[in-house]
Amino acid sequence: MAEPRKTVFISCGQYTEEERELGKQVCEIVTNTTPFQGYFAENQTTLKTLSENVLSRLYESVGLIVIMHHRGRIEGRNITRASVWIEQEVAIATLMEQVLRRPLHVALFVQHGIAIEGIRQQIQLNPIEFAHSGEVTARLQEILQTWKEPLYKADEERRRLADSAILLIKTNIGHHRNYTIQVKNSSKFDMEINCICLWSKGQRISEPAFPPANVRWSVPAGVSGLPIQFDAGEEVAYRLWQLAGSPPVIVHSSPGHLPGHFNAEVRVVLRCDVLGLEREFEETRTVQVDFVNRQITGL
Repeated sequence: MAEPRKTVFISCGQYTEEERELGKQVCEIVTNTTPFQGYFAENQTTLKTLSENVLSRLYESVGLIVIMHHRGRIEGRNITRASVWIEQEVAIATLMEQVLRRPLHVALFVQHGIAIEGIRQQIQLNPIEFAHSGEVTARLQEILQTWKEPLYKADEERRRLADSAILLIKTNIGHHRNYTIQVKNSSKFDMEINCICLWSKGQRISEPAFPPANVRWSVPAGVSGLPIQFDAGEEVAYRLWQLAGSPPVIVHSSPGHLPGHFNAEVRVVLRCDVLGLEREFEETRTVQVDFVNRQITGL
């Protein structure tokens, strides 16, 4: 069974027959020239139809075409406004992109003379001015040639891809509170590390570490051996020594054993952002602990 075509939401005035006809024409152009299906909501009169046919449809759409017509002048300000309802739909789309991380294809057409108001004052949408409907349909034919696929993954697809992500982790070196891990991103998409924590024998041996101000722990797709250094908040070698039962420090070395050295297992846990979703990765590896010098080396 073929997957249903994703929709492009058409936000167009419906005050006049000409405006309604333009909305229907745009809907047909989208359906005929893109992999998507145009959706033009007729007037909604109940909260149920508003929720199902406008808000839900807008949230599920991969594109938004906005056509703003004159809706009269505002007394005392000498400006011509557009539809308040359409301005609200633009605000919802902005929320989707900037907060919910669901970027949309967007084309904004503004009838000549309409003032820039509301949230349109804070965002850059590069509006295209028009005087009559023919200009909208002609220009739209050109714009839609670039609308080949969605700019974001659907929730189910994002979750599936995020769950398939592979991130390999190992300890590189540690000294006092400084700790360095190496990561390998074996996935086809970038990741962002938000938090690092170290564990051993079921106990936390570091404070949760977060990226410093103005620093991002980004892990590009396919990267291997990327070092991430952080402040563990505790002396990890000392904590491992405590968990090992505080073994006595041997001053003199013996065959196969260096003074003050022992092996321990460290579990590195990373909280990451993957395609806008939070995933946790962890890996346990053996490290060598030099208690005398408070140093850790990955094996």
